Amino acid sequence: MLPRLLIIILLSVLTGHSIADTNPPTPSVSDTADLLSNANIEGLKALPVHGLNMVKAGGKTFFMSDNGRFVITGTLLDVWNRVAVTELDQVDQIANRIDLSKMKLKIDDLGPATIGTGKPQVVVFVDPRCPYCGTVQKQMEAIKGQYTFKLVPIPVLGPESQSLVVKIGCLLQTPSKDKARDALMHQSYDILPSAIGSKCDREPVQRALVTAKLFGIDGVPFLIAPDGRTFKGAPDSLADWLANKTEPKTETPRAEVIQPPSKAAVVSPDSAKTSNAGEDAKP
Repeated sequence: MLPRLLIIILLSVLTGHSIADTNPPTPSVSDTADLLSNANIEGLKALPVHGLNMVKAGGKTFFMSDNGRFVITGTLLDVWNRVAVTELDQVDQIANRIDLSKMKLKIDDLGPATIGTGKPQVVVFVDPRCPYCGTVQKQMEAIKGQYTFKLVPIPVLGPESQSLVVKIGCLLQTPSKDKARDALMHQSYDILPSAIGSKCDREPVQRALVTAKLFGIDGVPFLIAPDGRTFKGAPDSLADWLANKTEPKTETPRAEVIQPPSKAAVVSPDSAKTSNAGEDAKP
């Protein structure tokens, strides 16, 4: 090992380059602070990470906390989309885009209800009791020949939603899956069984909850278009948004997660373990 290191050092001297040239020293904390204090801020974008922003200053890129106290230097890698985030104009794109193919996520593992026959796939996270989800679902009827919609039910609106999500998820695993799909689509749940059998596999419901948490879903409906664009809420025209004819609005009607102290309303994997459907519905 030592002779090899000596050879590298000798070659660097003969060629006029130092080993440190290949790994330039990291700027000191004082240097970075002075640069951010004195240089013109060329741009700032909020990243899809809570409390973290991307800043361009003095021709360099930094990642800064909301209060400006903490700064990270280096390269930010978006492992979902498999790209390095180096420019400000990338932030808007990655903040509102989820490429499911690059993530290698199989939506069918989340126990969705499938509507439509078109080749392009649209993923929609919904709560069975969400009125805005119902608005989106009505619009699906007119374009279900152009797209295939994967409706992933998650409990956002409390214990009653949790019970319905488990019932729908379990019924989707039976020959009566069409009844479960129609119940979800039309938000009519009288046909659902009053209790859930012990043979129901609750893993898909739990995977859906974990995925919703991973995606940062804090309200429904949450849509993912075939090209990876995302939308939080109910677009005025689902067909136009899917065709990329309209820009998303900043304020769009959607059902928000009920916050604590109602523990049962928090979107978490544990939500899949709670049900009001009687003893048979408990894991």
